[in-house]
Order: sequence, then C-alpha cells, then structure tokens
Amino acid sequence: MGMTAYNPDGTVASVFQGIERQGNKLVLKQLALGLAPMDVIITPPESIKALGMVSLGLLTFILFFPFFYFSYRGEEKKKAAAPAADKPQA
Repeated sequence: MGMTAYNPDGTVASVFQGIERQGNKLVLKQLALGLAPMDVIITPPESIKALGMVSLGLLTFILFFPFFYFSYRGEEKKKAAAPAADKPQA
C-alpha cells in the first residue's frame, strides 16, 4: 500500500511506498512510473530549500484539505452510483 502520484494525463508517475530516516537524511521508497524501485534521498539543506517552494496556493490547499477530500469522495460516490451509459435504463 502506498501513495500514488499521477501525471496530468492520468498515468502513474510514482508510487511512494514509505518514508524512513537514515542518519540525517530522509529516504523516500518509491516505484518510478509504478514499476522501477528507487530510493529518493532528501538531505537537510534540500529540505530547507523546500520551504522556499511554499506558496499561497499550497497553504490554502493544506487549510482546506478536509473540504477537498470529502468533495472528491462525494464525486467518486456519484460516479459509482451513476448508471452506465451502455446499459439501457428500465
């Protein structure tokens, strides 16, 4: 079980399988393109650089995450409950 990241076209970009600490580094275990195992290492200086990537959009996403999560789940439930287009309705 892991977190899957998708490309804009919907294909799998990466599957993150875990995060662990090795000394003073973070190691992200992932499957690149969903197939090739790869470890991504994040060092302390690189993690400080990540703070510079924080934007207003990211902060609002984090603040409104519960809304986005439940909205997405509602859309998925509606799609699952909708009748299939190729089946005749009674």
